[in-house]
Amino acid sequence: KNPKSHPPPAPNSSLSPHSLRIRGEVCASLVSGGVEKERMETAPEHSTTQVVAMLDLKIHPEGGFYNETFRDSSIILTKSQLPPQYKVDRPVSTAIYFLLPSGSVSHLHRIPCAETWHFYMGEPLTVFELHNGGEVKYTVLGTDLESGQLPQYTVPPYVWFGSFPTKDVESYSPDGSSIALAPGRDTDRHYSLVGCTCAPAFQFQDFEMAKYDEIAGLAPKAEPFIRYLCNQAA
Repeated sequence: KNPKSHPPPAPNSSLSPHSLRIRGEVCASLVSGGVEKERMETAPEHSTTQVVAMLDLKIHPEGGFYNETFRDSSIILTKSQLPPQYKVDRPVSTAIYFLLPSGSVSHLHRIPCAETWHFYMGEPLTVFELHNGGEVKYTVLGTDLESGQLPQYTVPPYVWFGSFPTKDVESYSPDGSSIALAPGRDTDRHYSLVGCTCAPAFQFQDFEMAKYDEIAGLAPKAEPFIRYLCNQAA
């Protein structure tokens, strides 16, 4: 005689209000935790306003903020000891902090000395160079070495150059003929902090801001990028 078979219990197709409340709280906690984790990972430790105040930064004529932290006057180089593009005597070297917030650029300019850039904190920063032969060059400063970012880079003497927050530009062509800007971002949350060292020392008497009408012809294909980085008031 076969034992009487019993059908399997029907699946519990509904949860009690108590179970639903607990499950909802768990899901909400997980979502909230994920959002909070993402916020903590993307938010800078300090805002632009805080960094500017803590490092006593002031507005730089080329854009952004700076503070000269070192001027080595132990050795003075006279104008007669330097190439003709150096207009005045100067110390052997200088160093500054330089902060560039999102939405700003370091306008195209040139100086007679080499300038070494050091990445400190914040988002990556792209240095754009325009050489006399029409060549353009992009160098990304940052800590993501696997993607090609560099923590340090030296711009050669007397080269037109500027910089911009890397994430402010969605895409661009290698020759500078096209550029697509990203949507505007919070300038107090997105910035790059770098250092710049000049040897021989930087002097404002040598600083030359690019005029669009005068340099656009150096690289006609790169006109969109030149326009983006040129100070139209120069």
